[in-house]
Amino acid sequence: MSGRHPGPHNGDIHRQIADALAALVTDDATIPPHPYLSRHLAQHAAYGNVLDDAHVPPALLPWETSATVRRLLHRQDTPRTEQSWLHAWAALEPFLNGADATSRLASLHLAHHAAAFRRTPPSQLPDATRLAGSRVSPLWSDCAPPDSIWAVTDTRIEALALVTTPPGRPVLISGDEHGTVRFWRLDGAPAATPVHTDGGAIQHLLPLHDGLLAAGSTDGTIRILDGARGRLVTEAHHRPHTWVSSLVRYAPAGHPPVLLAAHSDGHLTALDTETHRLTDLPLPTLRSAPALLAGVQRPDADGMLLVIAQDRTVSHWDGRTLTATAQRDARLRGMLALPRSGRYATCDESGDLSIWDATAPRTPLAQAPRLHTGALTALATATVDGRPALASAGTDGTVRLWHTATARPLGDAFQGHTAPVTALTGFTTDGQARIVTTSADHTVRSWPLHGRPPRRPRPVWRRINAAAMPATCTHTRQPLLAVASEDGVRVWNIHTGRHRTIADGETPTALTWARVEHTLLLAAARSDAGITLHPLGMDTAASAPLPALTGHALPVTVMAALTHRSTALLATGSTDGTVRLWNLHTHEQLAVFPDHNLSVRALTTLDTADGPLLASAGTDGTVRLWNPGTRQQHGTTLRCGQHTINALATAPAGPCTAPTIATAGQDGTVRLWNLDSGRLTAHPLHLSPDDGPLTALTCLRTPAQRTILAAAGRSRIHLWDAATGSPLLQIITGRPTTSLAARHPSLGTTPASPCLLATGEAGVRVFRLHLDQT
Repeated sequence: MSGRHPGPHNGDIHRQIADALAALVTDDATIPPHPYLSRHLAQHAAYGNVLDDAHVPPALLPWETSATVRRLLHRQDTPRTEQSWLHAWAALEPFLNGADATSRLASLHLAHHAAAFRRTPPSQLPDATRLAGSRVSPLWSDCAPPDSIWAVTDTRIEALALVTTPPGRPVLISGDEHGTVRFWRLDGAPAATPVHTDGGAIQHLLPLHDGLLAAGSTDGTIRILDGARGRLVTEAHHRPHTWVSSLVRYAPAGHPPVLLAAHSDGHLTALDTETHRLTDLPLPTLRSAPALLAGVQRPDADGMLLVIAQDRTVSHWDGRTLTATAQRDARLRGMLALPRSGRYATCDESGDLSIWDATAPRTPLAQAPRLHTGALTALATATVDGRPALASAGTDGTVRLWHTATARPLGDAFQGHTAPVTALTGFTTDGQARIVTTSADHTVRSWPLHGRPPRRPRPVWRRINAAAMPATCTHTRQPLLAVASEDGVRVWNIHTGRHRTIADGETPTALTWARVEHTLLLAAARSDAGITLHPLGMDTAASAPLPALTGHALPVTVMAALTHRSTALLATGSTDGTVRLWNLHTHEQLAVFPDHNLSVRALTTLDTADGPLLASAGTDGTVRLWNPGTRQQHGTTLRCGQHTINALATAPAGPCTAPTIATAGQDGTVRLWNLDSGRLTAHPLHLSPDDGPLTALTCLRTPAQRTILAAAGRSRIHLWDAATGSPLLQIITGRPTTSLAARHPSLGTTPASPCLLATGEAGVRVFRLHLDQT
């Protein structure tokens, strides 16, 4: 396994090597393969055109070290069904960041289940879904497909552009919130060293010629960069106390093309594209407000018409006269000249996208159906099956394609981003058309456009607002899962796959289960600040909802069910800063705890010898305990110094130990507190620095009675041994997890592994954890 590699064009040789190496991989993913296999097997398979699950087996992937699987897959024509494990691995690859092999194995196991077995009951899973040595057993997955992840960044990218460098090499350029410009090859690898401008955020990038491009930033500076060499050429112009709101190439009649910039005070600056110096050009005087610009080729004359948008007003400049057209209904967020002369597109904060003819600017030529569920953030041109198309991006995290003449949608939305899309660009290289997008979720995604619209579109994905399971997860009782989205609430029996839909009338913001005597209730918090109660059972007829619980002034974000002296209670926390306690038998409000200064972000219950306590925490950085019997605060307030506490969990107390509560918040740490002393019991548990604030927390017990803490960050779920603080496992999700809940089954007299419910906007997962041997 040494010596020189055969060249990438010797396909037969690489195929034979891949066949031989694949036979050396064992079925047990806990056994490390030879380092050569980890480093080179995927490459040999790709060069031999056999990059599939047979030649790069799942057991190898947790040890794969080339970090190029997703790039190699982009070059393959192998059917996706033969690469299901490879595609699951490729979706995780950008997020691995040094995770150990055990964590990689568990993460791959869950990622493959989510991609290949959406909404499949455990009884219908084939044996091929198992991985020897995995510390997890998937039970249920309903997640958005993790498509086309190209790169992960530690900052938010706000601008993209593609330049072609001599002799024809394409380079993708990105600008981020800290003023850093990066240069990428089209397989996601760096093409040059990043340029740090030491200025404001780079929000606009515009290709010029010969690999050069202009960058406009929030410090009011226009910079010229060389994409071929990856360097800053010059700071061409600076306008103090402003930011650059738009960059465009503008060629007026009788004048060479110029680089035209708009600033936040409405000032327009023209620069020579060759010398990068100010040039004298008649330009209109605008009111003091940020402007968007588009240079539209005149259909009946030489040169361009300059289209200018400020707030809701669009004006045309013909070189002599500025003419205002009709007011739009909402503030414009994007404007783009289309390939056909005289045509341009606009998008706005209301979600409208329109096509305009510059010769008849009062009425749109075509208006797209409002398919984005929020404001539009950016526009770009693209090519679909050899024809021009328009791409739009929105705050809903999706990208859509449109016909440039009729504004008809082309296919389904590109889904995958979990935060607003901040920039996009379309291009065609080597006959392959693509869109590259960036988002506030810190991912860069590359979407192939050939074959759009798809012949078999995926089901429309609805963002998940909340999910909940009853307090036990057993085979003897119905394993129910409630999931809330903008379509309402679906209650699934994850053992049979059957479901029931509850139309709630309002978008649910939180869910929890409670038991009132022999009736199972689902409590759904609504966006109108009310809470509806639904008596449920998968094998009984649907019952009408009980009277709504009302009293909060703002929507409820967290709920917890508890029982005090045989009375079923519901605690609710809201962005109005209050915690409220309700009697589920009489539906009356028992108490209001208004002591939190800001939003309540977390609720949990704590069992003590004297009965249950309720713990609440939130944006004010405090934890308060409430006694549901006396309806008063219990003990002193814990001041955690974490500014915002996003989640709470209670660790079971031993016979000689004080009750303990865990907090997780914006500073990315988990802290354990002794409730008798109000002091920390140990040093904080830290996430990896790049995983951001903690957003969810829960505590679980293994069959061997180990206490495990699970906390979620931007792209991982972290599990620790609560007694020692030792990290046990990281589950790489690639997406934020907004809530975690542990469920402890009781199967006869034999303890079983706990279930973990992980919920995020991108989906829901339920899986068992096997950690006693970790």
